[in-house]
Amino acid sequence: MATYEKTKRELLEEMRAKREAKKQAKLKAARRKRLTVLFTLVAIVTVTFGAVYNVSAKEITITEIDEFAGTNETKTVKTLSDNVETALEKHGVNINETDRLNVPVEKAISDNDDIVIKRGKRVTIKAGDCECVVTVTKVNVRDALVEAGYIPGEHDVISANGDTLAEGDTIELVSISHTDEIVTEAIPRTVEYVDDPNLLQGTERVIDEGQDGIKEISHKVTYQDGEEAAREAVSENIIVEARNKVIARGTAVPTPEPKSVFTAKPRISDDGGTINGHSYSRKITMTATAYSAAPEENGGGTCSALGTPLSYGIVAVDPRVIPLGSKVYVTSADGSWTYGVASAEDTGGAIKGNKIDLCYPDGSNGFGKRSCVVYVLN
Repeated sequence: MATYEKTKRELLEEMRAKREAKKQAKLKAARRKRLTVLFTLVAIVTVTFGAVYNVSAKEITITEIDEFAGTNETKTVKTLSDNVETALEKHGVNINETDRLNVPVEKAISDNDDIVIKRGKRVTIKAGDCECVVTVTKVNVRDALVEAGYIPGEHDVISANGDTLAEGDTIELVSISHTDEIVTEAIPRTVEYVDDPNLLQGTERVIDEGQDGIKEISHKVTYQDGEEAAREAVSENIIVEARNKVIARGTAVPTPEPKSVFTAKPRISDDGGTINGHSYSRKITMTATAYSAAPEENGGGTCSALGTPLSYGIVAVDPRVIPLGSKVYVTSADGSWTYGVASAEDTGGAIKGNKIDLCYPDGSNGFGKRSCVVYVLN
């Protein structure tokens, strides 16, 4: 009996175990079916969404150029963003104030758009009186100047911290230009002196005023920032030759004052018949001049009209007034000078009437014309 009860329990336990196993198998089958349906739905949704995304998303190209870092990177992405700014943000591309884009950030995205970002730096440019801070994307100094609107000339001087730039660098640009300039200048006349024996020593006479010349000088002029910095004369062309001013300078020795034969005034007798002990027949008021015994000052002659060698004491007269060969005594009317006793042996083309020409050994130019009294001696 005991054995029978034991066998019965074992059979019941086995039947329960089989029913439980069968139940668990059904549950597993149901779960697998649900998972299969779920996976199928997910796949369907994914495929559908992907198809929709692929249809509505736009393909764009993003290029980042950083000359300062030496990088140039390009990537192609798909985006559902409406504009450039949000598209760049969603793809992790940050835009700084110094960066430059080839399109506005608010531009609507179109399929196959090319967006180019150039990374920039701030630098200071000094040119002439201007100093300004600008943003440039070029690392080369000259290229950066051109980008900022400064076009360096062939001779301009560029100063910077090397040929490449970094944030905060300063570029100095000095504008250098050259021009050819022609300047007209005067050539000052010079003074030329010539000796003139017809002028007294110490006197001068202008023969020719002369004329200043004119010359053109070609200069190469260098300007720095518009201001003249250097000037070089490269050629010279004389337009008008200068003509010297010519001045005659006298060499003639002045005639000394007439020498008095006596140191005292002439003695005239009370009865008026003698002068310094010489009796006279006539007394004539005349105009006296003087001439030289030197041949070069006497027309080349050396003798009087009567053939006597010229010397002191020979006088020229008008024979109609005083006969040749007469002895005369010549003195001033006031007794301030006296020529003394002389022989009337010479004549002259200008000696007419009451004129008398007194001979001196040399230097008669300073005598001039003087009033005198001529006594014709017996």
